[in-house]
Amino acid sequence: MSKKSNSQSGSKTEPTVNVKLIGTMLSGTRHRPTMGLVTRRSTMLTLIIVFGLGIWSLNIWAASNTPSKWLRENANNICAVLLVASIWFSYRIVHWFKFAEFLIAVQNEMTKVSWPKRPELLRSSFVVILTMFLFTAALFGYDLIWQLLLKAIGISA
Repeated sequence: MSKKSNSQSGSKTEPTVNVKLIGTMLSGTRHRPTMGLVTRRSTMLTLIIVFGLGIWSLNIWAASNTPSKWLRENANNICAVLLVASIWFSYRIVHWFKFAEFLIAVQNEMTKVSWPKRPELLRSSFVVILTMFLFTAALFGYDLIWQLLLKAIGISA
């Protein structure tokens, strides 16, 4: 027996991802709204902070450095519209079905993590920091030796 391809089997074809993403951005529906709340909210808050900092930087630039008088005068209004749009985008993207499923899976996996107790965390942190300092000192020593060696034979200044 030969296998039929999806186009011959009569199964429904999925619309492209962009169509679903655009549909999600324009709709008011939420995908599994009670699941993965902590991860969704922290992701949304992070996106809002990143967009907000970018818009704030844009506002500072537009208000002072741009040669366009119209842009200088309307910088606050443009940034306010961008801020509202970024908040809407941040809210909608965490309800896009693929991203929402990913965030739900992340939160479920994080509940399975065994977190270390404070003494173990301090010991591990001390070992990591000490190792970083030792590697830094070793690399500094190698660099110093190579610099002196190359200077002695007249290759570097």
